[in-house]
Amino acid sequence: MKEAKDRDTQIKKVIGDAGGTLVSHYYTIGRYDVVMTINLPNEEILAKVLIGIGKFGTVSTETMTALLPEQMYRMATGT
Repeated sequence: MKEAKDRDTQIKKVIGDAGGTLVSHYYTIGRYDVVMTINLPNEEILAKVLIGIGKFGTVSTETMTALLPEQMYRMATGT
């Protein structure tokens, strides 16, 4: 687990150095080993972070853009 803890610390630094924040971090059982929720300024920074994280070993990612309900309502009404 020491290696995992060190890797987690490095990943948190990569996210922070890119101007992002690590919102939540869970180890999971199932399809994915780890699930993280992060806030980043834009998709370009996301790509930079994923490349940085990939340097620590084999990484498979699935990304999603999350919208608050109010954002979706505004988009749906065109306001």
